[in-house]
Amino acid sequence: MVRILIILGLLVVSTNASGQYRDTYKDIQFTELFRRSEGLIAGDGGYSIPVKGSKVIWLFGDSYIDCFHSDTKTVPCLFQARNAALVMDIENPGKQSTLKNYKGTPTYFHLGGDRKYWFWPSSGFIHGDTIYVFQSRIMSTGEPGMWGFEGVDSNYVAKINANDLSDITYSLLPGSDGINFGISIIRQGRFTLIFGIKSNGFGNNVYVARIRNGDIRSRWEYYNGEGWSGNIKEISKIFDDFTSSFSVCRIRNKYVMLTTEFSVDCDQGKNIFASVSDNPYGPFTGKHSVWLVDDTLNGHSPFFYIALAHPEFNNRKEELLVTYSINGYGKCVETCINGRMDPDVYRLKAIRIPFKILFVQ
Repeated sequence: MVRILIILGLLVVSTNASGQYRDTYKDIQFTELFRRSEGLIAGDGGYSIPVKGSKVIWLFGDSYIDCFHSDTKTVPCLFQARNAALVMDIENPGKQSTLKNYKGTPTYFHLGGDRKYWFWPSSGFIHGDTIYVFQSRIMSTGEPGMWGFEGVDSNYVAKINANDLSDITYSLLPGSDGINFGISIIRQGRFTLIFGIKSNGFGNNVYVARIRNGDIRSRWEYYNGEGWSGNIKEISKIFDDFTSSFSVCRIRNKYVMLTTEFSVDCDQGKNIFASVSDNPYGPFTGKHSVWLVDDTLNGHSPFFYIALAHPEFNNRKEELLVTYSINGYGKCVETCINGRMDPDVYRLKAIRIPFKILFVQ
């Protein structure tokens, strides 16, 4: 899957890298957790939502489900599911299970029978006995190749019964002025902060809204540069120094914005950047590189995107767990051989970034 977050900003290339990434390291043990041979085999995305107890739901876009060939260690070149979900135990991450909806289909989030439309899940939160997951509604354009899709200008929320994870309903949110909300979620006191993205024609802008007490039906308020307004037309961007994906998290009393360098093919951008603020609405400053993607195949680097923070997986070493997605090696290396491929070219990779590196400004 090639996320809608990426195509919003294809015209700008970011080059700000300071070399701070050298103290970051690949978390091999956590990366291995996604090298599965049954259930969810491979997928991109990797948003995580802490739910009840010590459980976390991981959310993926286009995914391979139950298709691993143990002899060749390969999967079909074409995925079977438009999205997928996996439950993981925080205390024992090796304890996992792939979720199915009440229809029992490989695609976990599914609305209607028109295969021209599908969902790519983003972030979410739990409130009471309901898990809310924001969904990007995608439509096929019919064009050949990997870019034959476009986003539908509407935000859906999937509501999952926390006691029965197969029970899913959907709601269409009010118009969002083209902003794709739900990319990151942060709790702040009685408010739930919901971050969104919108193309500015040359890259992307980040915006933030808030709701009270996790009630998705409550009045939405939008940050307008000075305070909060109920009028979305007054919303103001809080960050624009990036081209592809972003993720926001709170570490101690700081807010960290992770972004990725421009990459839509092999041997392009490799950097993951961090910017820091004292407030969730910015300003986010001090952009610097915290990781240089080190995955290679035949000497080439992959198409990579979506660097996501997972602060719930605290290793007590003051290091933030971050995952990113890779999507093959484009025109540089042919990974589909006789209709099969190595799933490792489409699995999440995990790194640990020391807090001290994040806070460099």
